[in-house]
Amino acid sequence: MAKPQSIQVRGLNEAVRALKVIGVPAKEISAAAADSGEIVAREARTLVPVKTGALRRSIRVSKQQRKVVVRAGGSRTPYANPIHWGWFRRGILPNPFFSMALKLNIEAIYTRYFENIETLINKYK
Repeated sequence: MAKPQSIQVRGLNEAVRALKVIGVPAKEISAAAADSGEIVAREARTLVPVKTGALRRSIRVSKQQRKVVVRAGGSRTPYANPIHWGWFRRGILPNPFFSMALKLNIEAIYTRYFENIETLINKYK
């Protein structure tokens, strides 16, 4: 199958399909997204409130089948959501460290992601 001479993309799903058409392995597409997710994780680690450091250490980027997710919490830190979103009945005010990390870095995230995608296109065209 011949590689296309040009690619027109209207959305992220189409972009991923187009990258696969030109031969970019799914692992490399996922790695490009994960690299952008690390920007959010790194910033969130600086903004999260710290008592023991367990919540900070739980912030991670995970690659799932079709997406990359930045998350915090787990069985050892089940309080991640109440810390972020608040729990008014218990007197816990919101501390939206993830939302702030995303807001503070949205341009850098987009820039990094598109740079990574451009690198993949140039590598496999």
